[in-house]
Amino acid sequence: MHVVITGSSKGIGKALAQKFLDFGDKVIISSRSQDAIDSTVAEFENIYGPENVFGIPCDVVQAEDIEQLISFAVNKFGTIDIWINNAGLAGNKRAPLIDLDVSQIRSIIETNVIGTLLCCRAVLKIMIDQGFGHIFNMEGAGSHGRPTANLLPYVTSKSAIPIIKKTLLLETKNLSKRIGIHDLRPGIVLTDMLLKVTPDLKSKQRLNVLAEKPKTIADYLVPRIRKVKGSGKNIYFLSAFKIMIRILTASKAKNKFFDEHGNPVE
Repeated sequence: MHVVITGSSKGIGKALAQKFLDFGDKVIISSRSQDAIDSTVAEFENIYGPENVFGIPCDVVQAEDIEQLISFAVNKFGTIDIWINNAGLAGNKRAPLIDLDVSQIRSIIETNVIGTLLCCRAVLKIMIDQGFGHIFNMEGAGSHGRPTANLLPYVTSKSAIPIIKKTLLLETKNLSKRIGIHDLRPGIVLTDMLLKVTPDLKSKQRLNVLAEKPKTIADYLVPRIRKVKGSGKNIYFLSAFKIMIRILTASKAKNKFFDEHGNPVE
């Protein structure tokens, strides 16, 4: 398969890319940082060979960057089978709305919402032309409709993801049945982005129970992404039932990632 993942030089995006490569797929790495791309591509080339992984910078807020990414992918692969809109921001701090800088509010909404819309718009055109392909948008806190204090811009942005899928399903219902729009909900991913907005001890103890490392989540999601059929699917790492089980067995997760003082466990 030919796979493009935005925001894939670190975190869950990078883990997804590596799992696709494990399956023998060809992957394009993309993020805003050329240095991060170069480092990630070099790392993966050493494992999977230079013919299977490529990279190009892309700021998903910029329509021109998205077009360049698509052109790059088509030039390398000929077609795009899977596109994952993973690029996202949570901000640099967790705080009430009144204490947030306008720049942080704007960057989160632009990246997570405008970026997703622009990518879907551009990629759908390519997939319509080629007659097949699947787009996956990344959900997060807020996608389930419940509020989370002190993360308002982020949860606002992620609350838009399900309605984007539902609306695109209406707009694409007469297209080929081989073109799909889907949502991914990775659950709580233990990444640098998450830790920036998780400073307190109670929240870190909650991460011990509910969070997982990117590789664990990618190992679950990618096989299901590769097998998806039709359109409108939701692929969730943590269901409500799984969350309940984790809460009921929380004692087993003590010191999983953080000790009783909130220090990382090696």
